[in-house]
Amino acid sequence: MSALIGLSGATPALRALRLPAAVPEGLASWPDLGELVLTPYLLRALVLMVVLSVTCGLVSALVNLRCAEFQAEALVHAVFPGIVAGLAWHGRSGIVPTAFVVGLGAAGALTWIGAHRRGESSEAGTAVVLTSFFSIGLVALLRVGDRSGQLEALMFGRLLEITDERLVQALVTCGVGALAALLTWKEEVCLAFDVSAARASGLRPGWLDLVLNVAVAAVVVSGASAVGTLLVIGYVVLPGATGRLLATSVRGIVLVAVATGLLGAVVGLALVTAPTARPVSPQAAIILVMALGLISAALWSRWVRRWRGQRPGQAARPAEVAGSFAGRGSGPADARCVGPRRRG
Repeated sequence: MSALIGLSGATPALRALRLPAAVPEGLASWPDLGELVLTPYLLRALVLMVVLSVTCGLVSALVNLRCAEFQAEALVHAVFPGIVAGLAWHGRSGIVPTAFVVGLGAAGALTWIGAHRRGESSEAGTAVVLTSFFSIGLVALLRVGDRSGQLEALMFGRLLEITDERLVQALVTCGVGALAALLTWKEEVCLAFDVSAARASGLRPGWLDLVLNVAVAAVVVSGASAVGTLLVIGYVVLPGATGRLLATSVRGIVLVAVATGLLGAVVGLALVTAPTARPVSPQAAIILVMALGLISAALWSRWVRRWRGQRPGQAARPAEVAGSFAGRGSGPADARCVGPRRRG
């Protein structure tokens, strides 16, 4: 904490500006970007969040277009026993590898459920995976003991305590998720546009579901080591949802999603070093900034629709049309997103 307080002192450049009295004194003591880069523990956090933001921009856009938010939520809870097992057996350095292995198993289970069940049956199976894996994690955590507040760290993360070893592990895992999304990007987007056309063209939705679930699991594992198990779902859902509101193309959704993650990372870390009466959680600050961005995007989209003379629901946005499904999909909530009704 003393390090954070020491960073909050005003720099000579800020003092030379002689800001007017109307500007709050606390704003003059905010650090510049150079201090974020030159401070080791802030630099590690910044590097991780920047790479995670770019990866989440890709994966979150696919999750939104495929309407796979519930599957992403299930994977967030499913990797929890892997996090606990990695911590118990190998310490903090074993969290990411063990959680990723468990995440692969959960991705396979969710893919099998999606391939053999439809509609409400698929959602019920996904809910079973979510609750079962998370319950196993809680039982295992109580078995090994809290270990000086490790439960809070696993749930909400400790971004500023990322070590070089854990940073490398998280970056490699992010790379796996980004590679999985990029290699199947055209096929995933085609499946999101029209499931029937994708099947007719020879694509295999089951394999594409598995690749998407693996990409989500990679993002969840790398993000959970930084922002915690409960908050990482925000990084999977919020960027893509913001892009869906503001953009009118798939490329635009990805760009807005990446920008949302980067904005949350930079502003959230800057808030940590700001002079405040109480400490600020960097994980919560980052997710809160992205949530405020989503709310702002929703208000802006509503205002633009009114300005153009459209009533809510009168005309679908192009991004919604692009993301709609032509028939039954393979995800838990497919065909219930904007687009055609589910066929019986």
